[in-house]
Amino acid sequence: MAVNQRWSLPGREKLLGEALQASREIWKDIQLALSDDKSDVPVEIRNNLLIVSVYAESKLEEISQFPDQEKMASLIDLTRSLAVSLRELRTAA
Repeated sequence: MAVNQRWSLPGREKLLGEALQASREIWKDIQLALSDDKSDVPVEIRNNLLIVSVYAESKLEEISQFPDQEKMASLIDLTRSLAVSLRELRTAA
């Protein structure tokens, strides 16, 4: 979100690179956790989340090749929505 808020300011490239790398690591961790058969998350939800993670990775790659503030905002929205949904799932469990 910090990159998106500072999109027009100097130093964006460095911030963007750091943010994209951190996001890649998070999505890889999510994929690793979801691929664990011992996970408490139901299989259907795990599979759907894996699909979302592959989509997110493709968007991260796209943004790294062709930086675009709108695409970055879209990825932020996706990540926030997923986080809220996972919190709700965890609370309901």
